[in-house]
Amino acid sequence: MEKTYAINGKTYVQRPLVLGQAAQLLALLKGVSIPGEATALGIVAALGERIPDALAIALTEEGMSPRDKNVTALAEELAFALPPETALEVVDHFFELNPLSSWLNQVADLMNRIGTGMKSTAAPGSTSSVSC
Repeated sequence: MEKTYAINGKTYVQRPLVLGQAAQLLALLKGVSIPGEATALGIVAALGERIPDALAIALTEEGMSPRDKNVTALAEELAFALPPETALEVVDHFFELNPLSSWLNQVADLMNRIGTGMKSTAAPGSTSSVSC
């Protein structure tokens, strides 16, 4: 699944994140507080001046790999080429393509399985515990 956008005479694609993009986005979001119930507009407001960088991480020029793009140069281009309504659309589509609640459920399930495995391998009478 992917979404496409025509921006400044070029076509950009947004797909589900790959690990490299997720790492870039996590680094960018350090220190940013986004309320759980935030809308696309609320997320754009919370990101403030970081929004072009976030969009440059999420978008890739058609025919290019996320690995090969220059995120800094793309962010500079998007800052002066992307209309605000398209930025909101990209943010909205981001959550369609990357269902964070599904990721969180998978992490919680994995932590529970790890915890169960650790408890079953603990020495008899030990009181080890695992918390998420």
